[in-house]
Amino acid sequence: MKKRILIFIFLVITVGGIIFTAFTAYRFSTITDLAIKHSAETIRDLYLYSEDKNEALRIIKNMPNIDKVEVKDKTTIYTTHHMKNCISVPINTDKTLVIHFKSLAEFENEKYNVILETIIINLIFIAISNILLNLLISPYLNIFEELRQSIEKARHGDFSGKLHTKLKNELQKIIENYNSFLDQLNKTFNLVSRNLNILIPNIPKNNDKISAVHKNMEILADINKFKKIIEEDANIGEIYKRLIDIFENKFQLQNFKLYAVLNTKSEIKVIYERGKMCCDIKFPSLCRAYRTSREVNSINFPNICQEHLCPKHNYICIPFSTGGTFTGVASINFTQEEYEKQKEIIPYIESYLNEAASIIEAKYTLNLMKQSSITDQLTGLYNRRYLEEILDKIAASAIREKSLLGVLMIDIDYFKKVNDTLGHDAGDEVLSQLAKVLVNTVRDSDFVVRFGGEEFIVILQNVKTEEGIIKVAEKIRETFKDLKITVNGKTLNKTVSIGVSVFPEDTNKIWESIKFADLALYEAKRTGRNKVVKFSQNLLEESSYEQS
Repeated sequence: MKKRILIFIFLVITVGGIIFTAFTAYRFSTITDLAIKHSAETIRDLYLYSEDKNEALRIIKNMPNIDKVEVKDKTTIYTTHHMKNCISVPINTDKTLVIHFKSLAEFENEKYNVILETIIINLIFIAISNILLNLLISPYLNIFEELRQSIEKARHGDFSGKLHTKLKNELQKIIENYNSFLDQLNKTFNLVSRNLNILIPNIPKNNDKISAVHKNMEILADINKFKKIIEEDANIGEIYKRLIDIFENKFQLQNFKLYAVLNTKSEIKVIYERGKMCCDIKFPSLCRAYRTSREVNSINFPNICQEHLCPKHNYICIPFSTGGTFTGVASINFTQEEYEKQKEIIPYIESYLNEAASIIEAKYTLNLMKQSSITDQLTGLYNRRYLEEILDKIAASAIREKSLLGVLMIDIDYFKKVNDTLGHDAGDEVLSQLAKVLVNTVRDSDFVVRFGGEEFIVILQNVKTEEGIIKVAEKIRETFKDLKITVNGKTLNKTVSIGVSVFPEDTNKIWESIKFADLALYEAKRTGRNKVVKFSQNLLEESSYEQS
């Protein structure tokens, strides 16, 4: 750029100087020629307007620098006109005045010498002007060239292009301010880059740092939006759906699998699978990524995971967790060609997973807390609190679907003797065994609740007949009666009494149906235990039970 500017200035000054010199020489030559011509015409006019022509010729001849003067016919003028030191001036149509100057040739030579000197002086001026302008302008051009290079570097995130000058003027202050501005930009850019590396670890290197930061800031903004959205999602399933959508649509992953590991249960399950996958982990301890809490990458270490069954496929397994009750693992399969295209997106995938991990952990922990609050710790069954939450909903659904609910109130016969004679550990074992019998006897859609102490409630949903309810109750009673319970080397056989009511046949109030089942249970105990008693109105009359 500097050379182009200097060449341009040189050409402007040189061409301008040459044009000026040529114009000056031309004008000088024209003016001298006009002066000689006007002198000859003045002499002619003196001759023409004199009454004594001979006297006029004598006077003209005696003028300085006039050698001689003569009047000739025009027919002889041609050769005379081309003689040195003479000028012919027409007098009339027939005659012409020929004036012989003493030093006209010398005058002509002197004219050309002056023109030549003018040209030389102008050329010297052009050369000196170019040199001076080069000396004066070069420092400024150097600064502009450095500024251009500095801006070009800064466009790609390199703020090391400082400006330098030896000039001691206002420009030096401007340069100092510019260099200070670069320092501030460099500090700010480095700070942003460091923070980005913290938020998105292992960001791929990019020579164009500005574009890289811009891209990373956009992705970080997307991740932040993603986090805000999943924080408001109702459950963990919705979060998984959003992750899957990002994997498939944003990152275009063709082969991947999402695992969830429930740390408290040492249980692993597949959340989602797409494409061809080469591992099927059944137990958390078999998953290397989960066990080491580190990314597993077959590109760096072939055959690193013994559970991977496709030797021609590469894989990356990324664990994501906050170290609490939940750990997720994203397993991605790819070919070598796919990896070259996708390796830059791995840090961004990790960032999405890490953001999701904290929210999933929070929701999972919240679910555990809620589950703990509605679950009996000894038996693992729902407790009375949960029954209070769902019973009205179950009843409303039964009425809407015009189906029956079977309500079974169950109590262990002579349970107090077990605690008194064998201890509470034995009592707990009896309770646990009854809970297993109840769960194994009823359907998954039915609800088994430990109501309190040795009392249990079973809600049978979508039952067609009363006989079906009684049949389930009898099966529970007989199964438990035949069960041998071993406690501290001793074998026990226990029985249960069961009271049954049917909603909404017995009553259209669900909680009243619970009370009716309890009344039937009381009747079963009163009349001998180890039996199933169905509620009837006479039981209500006999007990003087008042409906609520």
